[in-house]
Amino acid sequence: MSTVEETTFYIVCPPPPVTATTTTTVGYVFAGYSTTPGRIDKINPSTMSLAKTFTAPSGHNAVHALISLSGYVFAGYNTSPGRIDKINPSTMSLVKTFTAHSGDNIVYSLTSLSGYVFAGYGALPGRVDKISPSTMSLVKTFTAHSGDNLVYALTSLSGYVYAGYLTTPGHVDKISPSTMSLVKTFTAPSGHNIVLFLTSLSGYVFAGYSTAPGYVDKINPSTMSLAKTFTPPSGHNFVSSLTSLSGYVYAGYYTAPGRVDKINPSTMSLAKTFTAPSGHNAVHTLTTLSGYVYAGYGISPGRIDKINPSTMSLVKTFTAPSGHNFVYALTTLAT
Repeated sequence: MSTVEETTFYIVCPPPPVTATTTTTVGYVFAGYSTTPGRIDKINPSTMSLAKTFTAPSGHNAVHALISLSGYVFAGYNTSPGRIDKINPSTMSLVKTFTAHSGDNIVYSLTSLSGYVFAGYGALPGRVDKISPSTMSLVKTFTAHSGDNLVYALTSLSGYVYAGYLTTPGHVDKISPSTMSLVKTFTAPSGHNIVLFLTSLSGYVFAGYSTAPGYVDKINPSTMSLAKTFTPPSGHNFVSSLTSLSGYVYAGYYTAPGRVDKINPSTMSLAKTFTAPSGHNAVHTLTTLSGYVYAGYGISPGRIDKINPSTMSLVKTFTAPSGHNFVYALTTLAT
């Protein structure tokens, strides 16, 4: 995918801790790139070195979303219609592909709940598919209200799925996964535009926006009302990723160099900021594994920083092979 596509993406667009001295690999990090076809690297987090690469079938271009479930990795692509590959992480080989209905283009987001995969598309209005991972077949589709376009963000919490849209102000829908029907909608405060990412922690949903500075809203999922807003320091613009670890929320920004804020969710205040090395620009994605935070950047070749969340300092960097450009998606799988 070209640099123009990469820019368009952002504008419209967690297991028990181990000690820092541990050298045993307790899982792997998986990184998806904006390549043609899409590529996914399996990374050893102890050494931050490449274990193996998955190359998607022809036409499965630009990995926009990754999740892991039941020992497999699932990758969503920038295709029309959208496609999702189920990948065997041991061999990094294709198990089976899900192809969405016509018009459900570009898999912008993935989440999982109760043994199912949920995929959000760049559709008008937005649609979310519930997918059986064993058969990679469609179970049921949720269609959003008119105007709630492009499902940029998905998360799950307490038996429900939450979807965020390209709307002004931002909207987040609470969806019943059994009926794939709308329960209730959260409408963000004025100026909190375009939900780029969602995560959940301690019974709350957190939404990050395409704003300058980048806002993060803490949402009460019972009432779908605003609990509190985090306003980052000046210059921390466009919340391009969110994750949670050990009682904190982490927000990544589309800045040069990239920045990651550690947020206290009870007060929605800044705990500490990680500033990436020079040239590690635009945090497109975050994930966590074994007590560390991992940040992927929109650069060529792609780079991933392993971050110590206590000190918010750099532990080590993975530099992808030549041609593995723009880290758009990260996930982890514990072993």
